[in-house]
Amino acid sequence: MANEIKLNINATLTNGYLSRSFQTGQLQITQTTLGAYSAVVSVGTSEEDLLTGDVGTLGFLMLRNLDSTNYVQWGPKSGGSMVAVGRLKPNGEPAVIRLEPGITIRWVANTGACKVAVELWEA
Repeated sequence: MANEIKLNINATLTNGYLSRSFQTGQLQITQTTLGAYSAVVSVGTSEEDLLTGDVGTLGFLMLRNLDSTNYVQWGPKSGGSMVAVGRLKPNGEPAVIRLEPGITIRWVANTGACKVAVELWEA
């Protein structure tokens, strides 16, 4: 088969006279090896590695902060520590990232533990 993964990203910004949009249309990606990991994870206030289940080749990582108060920082592991490159704000803020195979992502919650929905697909 081919084109098992279909990805749409559409974003709009309207703030007074400032108006922008970003639309990818539908991207179709072939998943060469069957694999996916899905979980709701409690992210603590100390840095920890994001677990990837049995996914062999990291592909698309989708995250959504389910907490109503606290944010979560995330980024690649470098020298045993996280290099923060992203933040998931509370109340459902999402992130979609294509990962470099073999990378380790770390994350940490601000102030209190947060539940985060995780989807990871081989690609």
